[in-house]
Amino acid sequence: MKVMTNEGYVETDPAFAKQVAAESGQPVESCYQCGKCTAGCPTAFAMDLAPSQVMRAAQAGLKDLALGSSSIWLCAGCSTCASRCPRDIDLCRVNKALTAICLREGRKPKEPDTAAFHKSFLDSVSHWGRAHEFELVGILKTRTRKMFKDLDLGLALAQHGKLSVLPERIKDARKIRRLLRRPAKGARARPVRDVVDLAEKVVDTALDAADKVLGKGGKRQ
Repeated sequence: MKVMTNEGYVETDPAFAKQVAAESGQPVESCYQCGKCTAGCPTAFAMDLAPSQVMRAAQAGLKDLALGSSSIWLCAGCSTCASRCPRDIDLCRVNKALTAICLREGRKPKEPDTAAFHKSFLDSVSHWGRAHEFELVGILKTRTRKMFKDLDLGLALAQHGKLSVLPERIKDARKIRRLLRRPAKGARARPVRDVVDLAEKVVDTALDAADKVLGKGGKRQ
């Protein structure tokens, strides 16, 4: 089926709404476009699609429009939309499902720096069981190739002891690593796209080996 948009007639994907509903666990079809999510969203001003428009795109099967928007990446996850929704829909979960589908299908995120931060944060958590800020900054800067952006802020944080050079590990960090590295149902194994992904794979292998030697997956701090 085709629908009319600002860019002309667009082919829709009838199965997309069911896919988003299944992956997010939210009743996407129940939205009746009251607009309360948009009215309460603190980041709506920066989005190319209003939160209610993202929901409508998902409902209508406008897959390319939904997955190609910046809105799904700019969601702060504050759940203001969920607290206001008369249909009890958590749009934050819908947005997370859309970003997951976007990455799984190999699409280029509309907000690549945000996607890089998400990925880098989880990389750090997979190493130590919790985020290590110093490592996180290094991974993110290498991945985005913006080595000197916010350098003054980083130096100020280091000067005040807010960036610890040495990480703290939690007990059984390997279990968290396995959970984060496990491919989603129906998805392929995590691809190696660049030198950062290759380095992460090497680090994971080394940490797995270290955990086997230690026998307890690290020491709780």
